[in-house]
Amino acid sequence: MSEADILEVPMQHASTESRATPDTNSMSASTAAELLLPYLPESVAVARRFVVAKLREWGLDDLVNDAVVIVSELVTNSVETCCQTHMLVGVRCPTDRIVRILVGDGSRSMPVMVQAGPDATSGRGLAMVHRLTHGRWGATPLPFGKVVHADLATPAPIPR
Repeated sequence: MSEADILEVPMQHASTESRATPDTNSMSASTAAELLLPYLPESVAVARRFVVAKLREWGLDDLVNDAVVIVSELVTNSVETCCQTHMLVGVRCPTDRIVRILVGDGSRSMPVMVQAGPDATSGRGLAMVHRLTHGRWGATPLPFGKVVHADLATPAPIPR
């Protein structure tokens, strides 16, 4: 993940309004949005609604179901860090066929995909993200924490 792919927004200011990100990677500001959320369980539902609204606004209804699972898992993992700052949830289109979901938090602990046993009640989230993105996900450490990203491909070009 290049430096230009990281959402560079101060995470210390709480906000529940989306705003267009600066035009990086020569993409339209209308195909990039972000949201700052507190580390609360309720933030998972807010993040889901945010991503669904953006994908529908961009005409990418075919990606909604997978995106909901992905953002739910990534935000849940961030909530569980119990950081004292705010997490950043972003959605952008770095290319004309990729939607990238990003979750930045204040924890430097990197995500680890584990093999959950058949009786485990948790531990399957990153495996689902891995499966839905065909392995196109990762994490970038930052001085203030990390950004976890997951890419969904779309067969038709994304309108710009």
